[in-house]
Amino acid sequence: MLHFHARNRLLTGLGALALAAAFAIGGAAPAASAHDSVLATVPSDTEHVDLAPATVSMRFTDDIMQLGAVMLVVDAAGTDWAVGEPALDGPTATLAVDPALPDGAYQVRWRVVSADGHPISGTFDFSVGSGRAAAPTTDAAAPAFTTPTDSSVAASAPSPDGLPIGVTALIGAAVGLGLFLGILAIERRRAASAARISTTTEKTEQ
Repeated sequence: MLHFHARNRLLTGLGALALAAAFAIGGAAPAASAHDSVLATVPSDTEHVDLAPATVSMRFTDDIMQLGAVMLVVDAAGTDWAVGEPALDGPTATLAVDPALPDGAYQVRWRVVSADGHPISGTFDFSVGSGRAAAPTTDAAAPAFTTPTDSSVAASAPSPDGLPIGVTALIGAAVGLGLFLGILAIERRRAASAARISTTTEKTEQ
């Protein structure tokens, strides 16, 4: 009886250890990741240029996901002068600007999905020609962002090992379950072997 209870305690402890290993494998990737940040913009923030730029662009610390990127070029009245959708190339996002962009102050408003699967956003300002007035604030009327929420992109986000976070978590759970089942099978074989030895010993003594 004591041996039975000791074996149960051992199995419980080993099972907990296997589950801990599964959580460590499945949860390490998201914890290790970090949101991207902007390294540079063109035009640079608060820069004054003589001629209207054909494009505006941003470069991030890591490749951004090809999912739901939005960029606006907004004037003080809230008019968006962007043309088309931003082009994403690794860590760079580039947006065409209307060639008819008049002199004035502008704010680029952007929202992209970081390499870790989380949407990030921000703004930078520039002015053109004689337009040295203050750039529009983020309260100015402008088209709304329509990018995915955190939950809609988390499952497809890559972890640092290159696999989607959801897949990494499943692998961790499978490893933990495999460890537990393997330990359970070994203990059962040991118990069966011990029972056979005990039976053989009793018959010999008789």
